[in-house]
Amino acid sequence: MKAFFSLAVGCLISLSAWAQETVAVNTGDIVSPELKNQTITFKLLAPNAKEVVVEADFLEKVKRQTPFGMMETLGQIPMVKGQDGVWTYTTSMPSPELHTYCFYVDGMRMLDPSNVYMIRDIATYTNYFLVDGELSQNYFVREVPHGTVSKVWYPSPTLGMERRRMTVYTPAGYEDSNKQYPVLYLLHGAGGDENAWSELGRAIQIFDNLIAQGKAEPMIVVMPNGNGAQEAVPGEYPNSMYKPSFANPKTMEGSFEKGLSGYHEVCGKSLSYYK
Repeated sequence: MKAFFSLAVGCLISLSAWAQETVAVNTGDIVSPELKNQTITFKLLAPNAKEVVVEADFLEKVKRQTPFGMMETLGQIPMVKGQDGVWTYTTSMPSPELHTYCFYVDGMRMLDPSNVYMIRDIATYTNYFLVDGELSQNYFVREVPHGTVSKVWYPSPTLGMERRRMTVYTPAGYEDSNKQYPVLYLLHGAGGDENAWSELGRAIQIFDNLIAQGKAEPMIVVMPNGNGAQEAVPGEYPNSMYKPSFANPKTMEGSFEKGLSGYHEVCGKSLSYYK
């Protein structure tokens, strides 16, 4: 046990030293990404790094050899190191959209320590930023009435589980209303879960904005977990601290479809709060 503890401490010290030497822990006044004057600038303080590149979804894609054969992957651009140890890359403002990016420091992938905005897609975290415009206008949080988001547990006997979790959106004013609301079931893609639409897909902001503009009828939106072998997002139920996967069991053989048909029965019981 002592040997294991010593090894663990040694690893922590080594990682700490690497972080201090390669990428400064305190980014100070660095703003990254910086959007102004129709340009965007990425910055990273890494005084001892030999090479830093930025990878972003709006850069020209390239074909690379992968374990799955030749595939089109995100483009990468080298950053330029300044005398202050800050690496920068400036380019023209990309099109209005939610854009994602990350850095590679001497070949090691890392997130931008100056940007707290991150999203998870299956098992990969990445930074993001929003460029306002016609296409992305509903992705932003606006000064409109906001709906309520709940993480709801319900019984799922069809899938052999005492409980499963789904995300439920109710529109602004729902709690004080006695009227009936239409229900939309919004299912994620492969590898997703009940958090995918609300956190990765910005569905909450989109519904708030569309309803406020009168472009969508106020509705209840049910965002279930389409992986029939999962109770909820990994880490949110017992013995579930595992790495999320693209290829989850019980997703393509009909289990979830049977479970979905059971939603209509159990929702009336377990979601009695919802009119």
